[in-house]
Formats: sequence, C-alpha cells, structure tokens
Amino acid sequence: MHISVPEVGQTVAVVEDDEDIRTNVCRFLNKAGLNCWAAESAEDFYVRLLRERADLVVVDLGLPGEDGLSLVRRLTAQNIPVVVLTARGDLESRIAGLDAGALQYFVKPTDLHELVAGIRSQLRRTSPRDTDSGALARWRLDAGSARLVAPNQRSVELTTRELDLLGLLIAAQGGLVTKQHLVQVLGAGDVEDGFHRIESQLTRLRRKTLDGTGMALPVRAVFGKGLVFIP
Repeated sequence: MHISVPEVGQTVAVVEDDEDIRTNVCRFLNKAGLNCWAAESAEDFYVRLLRERADLVVVDLGLPGEDGLSLVRRLTAQNIPVVVLTARGDLESRIAGLDAGALQYFVKPTDLHELVAGIRSQLRRTSPRDTDSGALARWRLDAGSARLVAPNQRSVELTTRELDLLGLLIAAQGGLVTKQHLVQVLGAGDVEDGFHRIESQLTRLRRKTLDGTGMALPVRAVFGKGLVFIP
C-alpha cells in the first residue's frame, strides 16, 4: 500500500510569543523531518516571510500586537494553510479559530506527535498549492490599458490612483514599501492620515479584484511598517 507523505523540503512557520514553546515546537518539527522557522509575533512573521517560505503556519491566538485570529484570516485570504496551537480551549475560541480559516485547532499543552500528524495531514491535502504559488508570479499590471491581470487571465480596470499604488508595490519585486515612501510618492499628505487613506483605497481594490478575478490580491500589510506585493 502506498502512503502519501509530505514532500522533502516543505516548510512550517511557527508564530508563538512564548520562547520556550516556540523553540520546542520548532525543534520537534525539525526532528520530524520538516523545515521550521519561528516568529514571536504577527509583525515579526510578516517581515520574515519576505525572506522565508511557509507551506503551512502554526499560529498561537494570544499574540502581542496583531492578534492570532487576525493573522489566521490574513493567511487564509492568501491561501496559506493554518493550524492553530493555543491555550484557549473554550468552545467560542475554537469556533472563532475554525471560522477564521484554521484547518485544525490544538489546545496547549498538546502532544507534539499529534501536532506533527495534523500538520502532515494538512500538507498532504494542500501540496498542490506549490503550483498556485508559481501562478502568483504571473500577476501582471497593464499600464497602457490600466488593468490588473490575474494568473487566471481575468482582469479588473484600475483607477489612476489604483494604478499608481500597484505600480509602486509591484516595482518593489516582493520587497517592503514603507508607509512613509507610499505617502510621499503617492502625494497622500501626512504620513498617518495619508497611509490610512491608502489602506482604505487598498480595501476597495481587494474587494474589486476578488469580485472581478475570483482571486485574492496578493498584497500584505506589515503591521506599522508598510505594504508588500507578494510575487
């Protein structure tokens, strides 16, 4: 009988603010044959994700700064599989975590063998995502016709401001564009108020892109720092 196992080289990120738990979980995952890296907060995770790969993310709900539930929603919107590992064992928290998009929900303290089994199970189910990740590189900005073309070749028309914003983000080739630079180049005025207007514009653009192409716009907000278009 053939047993499907995760591909060699698959990587798991662990977002956990407790250093001991973070270290122990990562060490155990590495011993189990998975690549693992860790972050102490959602903000730290966003920055590291610019350099590191994550085929699945283990998220603690009780994070400092941006909470874990918000991170789960963001990752789910980007089609990145999420498993929750948290001390919150009440029914309401379980429902909230699963509703946010978590594929499995583990309550601390949990048997790490069970955690690994759950992670392997989700990696087997989501391994075709590698093909989708390559497709993200084919998002294309057609400045001549002011259109954003998705990997599935469906497109949306852009306003001048939307075109300028996406042009700036895509030109960074996966790098962080700071909010100060965004406000300065886009002429949005005061940094905080200007960036708030940019975020509102981005929210409308996300909705329009999803409605028009059926795909989520691959732009991540790095809390307190700026925006990244993930190619």
